[in-house]
Amino acid sequence: MATPSLLVYGDASVDISLRIGSLPQPGLDTEAQDPSVTPGGSAANCATAAARLGAKVDLIARIGDDLFAKMIMEDLLSEGVGTSGVQVAKGPSALVVALIDPRGESTFVSSRGPSTGRIPAELYLPLLDEASMLHVSGYSFQNLESRATALRLLHEARRRGISTSLDPSPLFAKRHHQNSGRLEGIDYLFPNTHEAIATTGLPSPEEASRALRSLGAKAVVVTMGADGCLLNDESGVIHIPAVTDFPVTDTTGAGDGFAGGFLAVILAGGTPLQGCLVGNLVAARVIAEIGGHKGAPSLKDLLHLDAHPADPRFHEAVQVLAPSPARPRQI
Repeated sequence: MATPSLLVYGDASVDISLRIGSLPQPGLDTEAQDPSVTPGGSAANCATAAARLGAKVDLIARIGDDLFAKMIMEDLLSEGVGTSGVQVAKGPSALVVALIDPRGESTFVSSRGPSTGRIPAELYLPLLDEASMLHVSGYSFQNLESRATALRLLHEARRRGISTSLDPSPLFAKRHHQNSGRLEGIDYLFPNTHEAIATTGLPSPEEASRALRSLGAKAVVVTMGADGCLLNDESGVIHIPAVTDFPVTDTTGAGDGFAGGFLAVILAGGTPLQGCLVGNLVAARVIAEIGGHKGAPSLKDLLHLDAHPADPRFHEAVQVLAPSPARPRQI
């Protein structure tokens, strides 16, 4: 029997992170500390987080042909993420400048570069034929060509009976009147609080999650930062508290890491609740370090931390990922 695998589509970039005291006024300057250059991008962050937990993962993305592209590819290969779906285009790779305030909250300036282009179907359809689940980053809906690729992927996945998940972006939420119909048939939707409220116009994550399910998403997980997450599926609504054992250094990639942890659990046969428990822990580890996935834990790390005192359900959730003779996993 083939190992369940995850196919992820979206951005792979390089992040330049700068810690600042405050944003300067127009025309003025401000001092930055702790400069860091790391591989990132919403899709690459999610793919890496899942791969570190033992999931078989392939990435579909477009990158440039510069030195940043070399950094991106070396990182993906070192993490065990399949790169046969990564297309190289002429020009600079996607670049994100993250300005991190004293609370660890990040403000982004992004140049998506080649990520905005359409990817030939012949590059990804063979991967889709082997996949058990497709995850799409909402940033791919921001441009005509990448949107066409996302829609084709989702259509082909549904036609093949493959589970689908979507992590909306702020712009996806802002354009909810255009995008709401695209939630039909999505198995797992991962908006943050802002995106859930902006998409539906409703004042609370719980109300918004109900509305998002009525638009076609089968299960909605609203990530709420320090408040943890809210799961709304066929079993009802449940709130899962955040993991607060680690410092908040840089919130970049928190939602991507959550999605990667959640999907790794689902692929291993776990429940959405168990996915949320692991996702919260992965997100907490990601934001403890600068960079979109530098802090994402390995399966070995997670097994070491599974006796989390705040919630005894962590142990059972993490054990879903543990290797066994019947279900070998990668570490």
